[in-house]
Amino acid sequence: MIESIYKDWPSDEHARWIKMGNFFGKTLIDEVKGYANERINANCSIEEKQAAEKAISDTLYGFMMLLDGVINSSIDKDHGVEFALVARVFDQNTREYLEEIELAPDGDGLCMGIHMWEDGEFE
Repeated sequence: MIESIYKDWPSDEHARWIKMGNFFGKTLIDEVKGYANERINANCSIEEKQAAEKAISDTLYGFMMLLDGVINSSIDKDHGVEFALVARVFDQNTREYLEEIELAPDGDGLCMGIHMWEDGEFE
């Protein structure tokens, strides 16, 4: 289980990136994938359920490819675009931002992380 006490996170910048990346991964799997899985028809066959679960996983992986910059995102022959995933930590009482960490596209690779996250590895 990922340690969720922010004040105890490591001070090293790369270690903080890893911690936030894994926190993102846990949220992605628990909340986003969990939301999609809950909407699979309870009366469907085992094969249909497996196909739906695979489609959910493939969609999430494709989204990580987009954020990592693996997918071609050319606007035209002279212009491209990158999509950034930025995590902002804020104080829940004051709404003051405490830290901002860019997870993608310049991170360690969300495409690698998602395989671990789907296996329940968040550290």
